[in-house]
Amino acid sequence: MTTAFLSKSRDSAQYAWAEHLIWMEGGEPVEPSQKERIRPGVILTTLLAATAFLIAWGISRSGWTQARLLDPVLLSMLLGLAAGNFIAGTHLLPGASFTVRKLLPLGIILLGARMDFMEALRIGAPGMLMSLGVVTMSVVLLSWMGRLLGLDRKLALLLGVGTGICGGTAIVAIAPLLKAGDRHVLVSVGLVTFIGLAAMLLLPLASGWLGLTETQFGLLAGLTIHQTPQVIAAGFAVGEEAGQIATVAKLSRVCLLAPAAVGIGWWMSRREGAENAVRRPWYRLVPLFAIGFLLVALAKTFGLFPQVSLNWDGTSADFESSIALKVMSSFFLAAGMVGVGFQTRLSQVRETGWRPLVASVTASILLTAVVVTAVRAFF
Repeated sequence: MTTAFLSKSRDSAQYAWAEHLIWMEGGEPVEPSQKERIRPGVILTTLLAATAFLIAWGISRSGWTQARLLDPVLLSMLLGLAAGNFIAGTHLLPGASFTVRKLLPLGIILLGARMDFMEALRIGAPGMLMSLGVVTMSVVLLSWMGRLLGLDRKLALLLGVGTGICGGTAIVAIAPLLKAGDRHVLVSVGLVTFIGLAAMLLLPLASGWLGLTETQFGLLAGLTIHQTPQVIAAGFAVGEEAGQIATVAKLSRVCLLAPAAVGIGWWMSRREGAENAVRRPWYRLVPLFAIGFLLVALAKTFGLFPQVSLNWDGTSADFESSIALKVMSSFFLAAGMVGVGFQTRLSQVRETGWRPLVASVTASILLTAVVVTAVRAFF
């Protein structure tokens, strides 16, 4: 379904807009043609990422500590969004796609070098149960609201798994099991993208007003924002600890995609006899970057990155090799987020219709309220 959907949409305006959602969560991309030149787009994303770091550095030097939306990774997304929608042309899309397909997953893997995994696991059993609860509540709530607003059942279910699990990839993975049409996929992918984008921008600003600690905010971001890069950007915009907790909480939701797909596939087979539905093996539903992130985080936690000593004309400097990985991770994430923003088309919001929009926004607000209450009670 993934390849077929993208192949049929390659010549449409929606193709470049939807394609990055599969790449960013570790799905199966349609590789760009060798004739497509990626250099101009890569140069643009690199320059915009560097600009984001310079702006954030300048703000930090000024002593203004309240500029949470000016975290380099989050700011990179905004610069890419502006460039893609108001300035640059389509000839830059192949390069922007390359940064999402290659650099963004690599940045997430290297993000493990910033983790103390044992510290992050403080979310423990309550946090894992909350992840499961968010997924279940999202599916049930959007299915109920879909019936209330007269939405197609398949569209409502796609919105539920996209909101609860991991955005676009969950939608594309579950769609074949439901025999959902391309229109359902496009609408649901578009909505979770833009609602996640709004949450990425608004939640860091609201964190002080909500009175949340970094641990609490990290859980809130990881459990409610839809796409992995959006979660990372929002979490680290508030603080290092918030970013770590948000990443772990989000990846716990991502890993629920496999059992969710198995359960929905079984349910559909019982309900409609859908034995000919296209299924992906369960192990293909866990993104490779999630496994890579886990391995790097464990290596950092157990001190496997060596101490490096440099000597030059009698001057020596000692530092952990993980520091270099942290710097690389930050830049790769920023460049990838420029690509995500560059490919996100704001004009697509108009094509979704008001009923799916109302259902998705209402469900997201209710989920956020429930999670805020829960993190205050248990953390």
